[in-house]
Amino acid sequence: MNKGVLVLLFCLCIVGMPIVGCTTTSNATGNETLYSNQIEGSGPLPGNYTIAFQEAQCAAKENNSPWYPTLLSYEHHDTNRSKCYGCAQFTGSLKGPNIVYAYQSPDLYYSGSMIATRGMNEMYVYGGASGANPMPSGAYVSRVEPGSLKELWRTTLININTTGEWSGAGSIESFDGDLLVITNTELYKIDGTTGAVKGVMSLPTGASAPRDSYFNGLSGWSDGTLVMKNLARPPGCDIQGFFALVDCPNLNETPPSVAVVVDPKTMTVFDTVQLEQMIGGRITTSHYNGKDYAYLAGQTKLYRYEWNGKNLTLDTSWGPVEYPLPGQTAASAAGIMGDWVILMTNGGGPTNVSLSVVAINQANASIVKRIDPMPLQPGQTSYIPSMPSFDMANSRIYAMDPGAGKVVGIDLDQKTGNMSLAWSADQKTLSWMILIGPPDKRVLVGTNITSDETNPVKWDIGPVGANYKEQVQWRDAATGKLLAASDFYGPMVPGMEVWPGYGGLIYELRTDGHLMAFQVLPNNTTSGST
Repeated sequence: MNKGVLVLLFCLCIVGMPIVGCTTTSNATGNETLYSNQIEGSGPLPGNYTIAFQEAQCAAKENNSPWYPTLLSYEHHDTNRSKCYGCAQFTGSLKGPNIVYAYQSPDLYYSGSMIATRGMNEMYVYGGASGANPMPSGAYVSRVEPGSLKELWRTTLININTTGEWSGAGSIESFDGDLLVITNTELYKIDGTTGAVKGVMSLPTGASAPRDSYFNGLSGWSDGTLVMKNLARPPGCDIQGFFALVDCPNLNETPPSVAVVVDPKTMTVFDTVQLEQMIGGRITTSHYNGKDYAYLAGQTKLYRYEWNGKNLTLDTSWGPVEYPLPGQTAASAAGIMGDWVILMTNGGGPTNVSLSVVAINQANASIVKRIDPMPLQPGQTSYIPSMPSFDMANSRIYAMDPGAGKVVGIDLDQKTGNMSLAWSADQKTLSWMILIGPPDKRVLVGTNITSDETNPVKWDIGPVGANYKEQVQWRDAATGKLLAASDFYGPMVPGMEVWPGYGGLIYELRTDGHLMAFQVLPNNTTSGST
């Protein structure tokens, strides 16, 4: 009997810990071999409470304004969109091998896309907006009991079956003790204890009709002011969800986006600016050299707007910067790493041209650097609706392209903006990847897709006719070494992320409505709790 079969047979679970799945990994790098054993079971996965308290204390000390001091307050951790959750702990071994424990929610959160926390025992799911087949009926917010993953209450925000509006994933943020939810063309303030709607405001949609618009996220500055922008689809198109941006006919008739600045305390509009292009990626904000900026990645140009406390104004002294190469499509959202604004192309649609990671200097827009870290092979198609992740402390960028089938670590020279490939691994994901742990022990967490269909554009994302499965992988961020991997489950909502939770847990929202909890432990753990 070979060693792989022996590992499979002896993948044992912790005594007394009811779970859904258990997986070990080899210590190999590159084309890793995974040995998996699916163990049937049921029961909560509460995580480690000692670690949860440590994570809560860490989050309370973070300087992450304007967001609430909790582990998961903002969709990308911070307004620079780093996706670096330094307070979230990895509970496995960096030397490996490890075991992954999984638990599936008894309740359904159909088309769940985002998670936020308030206290250690206060977790919320935003869903119902997109990313599933059949299309959900409209956005909602649910409070979820950590551990059991049972739904405690649900607040339904809209029903597109009656309104006919275009719907897509907005966001949920933990702000000033409340929940802020942006969805369709409304911004909601929700009581995190009861689920009651404390305030709602309709947002102006500029050149686009309200039924053909939705706001896909927001950002803000340290003074608590928020900025958001809409997506638009061509008039007459009835395609729902994010893929309307690439599947609607007459895409050349798509109206440009509008940016809106809001006071969330009074739920009033400060300023509205009609933009030059349709902005696909979410807004990224920055405080640089004493000024507040918003970066917006258009179809061909990166724009910078200045917020002076009253007005949002195009900064004509900086850019706009034309960033795609011929054949490349638009970037998703920008990220900030010190003096540099970072973009990754090919988020605006599929192409047979390899993507670029582009660094543009915040002080001087004429200084532009780029790297093409994942060259396409003949017949491959590049398309990634998500954006890279950023580790400022280690000067490292993490990028991915499911068409090329790669995830890469890229080193950034903070002085020159020059970039170099640190490592490359075989992994396919459509989704954001997150970083957890302190700078000297960073772990990169994301999904990996398996499918007989090699073109990511042809992956059917919903539970009806879905043609791929997805697992969660944990890698040593310094080397790319695979530390652990879950079993394969149904697909998660594309273009989102796996979510860090208190107690060393990682959560995944699947398109079939199930919320999955995962925890990694060293494989020599034999008893007790997680």
